[in-house]
Amino acid sequence: MAEGWARSRGNRAETQGLRRGAWYRIVENPNQDWVVLDVHHVEIRIPRSNLEIRTETPAAWSVVREPHLVCPGCHARYVIAEGPRDARCPECGRSYPIDWKDPG
Repeated sequence: MAEGWARSRGNRAETQGLRRGAWYRIVENPNQDWVVLDVHHVEIRIPRSNLEIRTETPAAWSVVREPHLVCPGCHARYVIAEGPRDARCPECGRSYPIDWKDPG
């Protein structure tokens, strides 16, 4: 069971292995200045200040740079023309809404 989800705040955690716009499962969330994320089955400690954290599972595509999207299910990248309200991931086959207001 995930303790929440986190992604790089802007590009702050990209140097630590996180891909911009991708959400990662929090595996340890102590009352410290850091959290531990599952990044492709490797646990990585990241400073909390470098992360955007949420408790609920991501349910919409993240828009990294229009029209580049990141699947909330499998983290695959996908390019799509702006406008559709949802998209099916060519990698995992699942459909999700697109949050065009999400800055990734």
